[in-house]
Order: sequence, then structure tokens, then C-alpha cells
Amino acid sequence: MSKKASPPSPAPSAPWSALVLSGIIGLLAGAAITYFLLRPSASTMPAVPTGRIIPVATTNADPTQHLPDPSLTTGQTPAQADRTLGNFYYDHQNWAQAIEHYQSAIRQGSDDADIRTDLGNAYRFSGRPDDALAQYGTARKMNPNHEYSLFNQGGLYMEDLKQPAKAVEIWQEYLVRFPNGANVQAARQLVAQALGGGPDPQLPTSNPQAQAPGTTGTEDLILRQIQSGKTKPAAP
Repeated sequence: MSKKASPPSPAPSAPWSALVLSGIIGLLAGAAITYFLLRPSASTMPAVPTGRIIPVATTNADPTQHLPDPSLTTGQTPAQADRTLGNFYYDHQNWAQAIEHYQSAIRQGSDDADIRTDLGNAYRFSGRPDDALAQYGTARKMNPNHEYSLFNQGGLYMEDLKQPAKAVEIWQEYLVRFPNGANVQAARQLVAQALGGGPDPQLPTSNPQAQAPGTTGTEDLILRQIQSGKTKPAAP
């Protein structure tokens, strides 16, 4: 007796874990496609800064920061070149550079009362009155007949060290020692003003329109002597 054939078994259903895994893979694929379609192109992305950039407006904000022409020191020895550059920066009121070059020139042997006085002036205008006074003193030891180093000491004591009596003493010494000096009239007027007598009647008075705003007569006169008190001609 033959057995009755049994019906075919149904195909086994896929496990639930496989369905979940398939769904996750589909989601990831869709996200990747969406990103590549919507991401910004390289040309529209902001550049990553590679360093700090100084604004153009501030690179030359200080009008005194001039650069010398390279031909200015052509043919000069290193000591002469430093002295020339010191004078250049002095005339452009770049006191730090003037001091550096004057000091370098002195170290190399270019040393006299003139450069010591100019170095003293640069120290003074840099707010270093004690260093300025030391340089004026050195200049006078090197050349007792150096009138500028003596005259400039008066301005230093009057305006920077706030010792008007000492300033008057120095200017009076200047008048005695240098009766025909370049700053005789200025010294006489400064002494008269420091003593409270006003401008010397024998001297022409300063033009009120030319006086610096906010300064007294004495201060204005001293400011106008900055150039004449230098040991080299003022820049035009």
C-alpha cells in the first residue's frame, strides 16, 4: 500500500533582524545621496584663514615711519651709514630708530659731541630725560665749547625735569659763554619768560597765529627751538 504524498512545505519567512538591517542600509544610502546632492561647492565655501592680516589702513598709520632711500648710504662705511640713518630717522621723528642707529655708530667709533647731542635729543623726545641729560653731559666733556649741548640742557630742565631755576641757570651760562651763539636771542627770551618778565623787549615777539594751540609762550618758543637746537640742519 503506497503512502499518500504530503503537500510541499511553505518557504521559510525571512528573519526580522534581516529586515531591520536592510532598512538601516537603505536609510544610510539615502542620506549619503542627499548630502552629495545638496552640499555647497568648494567655490562657495568661505576660505579658512591662514594667518592674522593687518588692515591696510593701519600699516602706515604713523606718518613718521618713513623708509630711507637705499642710495642714502651708498659708499659709506658701516659707522657712517649708521650715523646717516640716525640723522634720517631723527629728521622724521622716529626716535627709536634714531637712537638705535646713533648707538650703533658710536659703538663703531663715530663718536663726537654732535652725535651725543642728537642722541640726547632723541632720548628726550622719547620720554627718557635722564638718558638725555647723560648724553648732553658726555657731549660737553668731549667738547666744552659745544653750545647746543648746553642750550638743550636748559629746555630739558624746564619742560621735562620741571626745574625752571636750573633751566635759567643754564641759559644764563649759555649767554655768558656763547655771546654770539646761534640761540642767544632764544636763550634771552626764555630766561625772561621763566623769570616772569615776559618776552625780552629787545627781541621780536613770536607770531600769535604761529603759536601752537594750548601752549604757553615759553613752551611754544622751546618747541620752535627743537630744530634750531639740533647739531645738523633741519630737514626742509
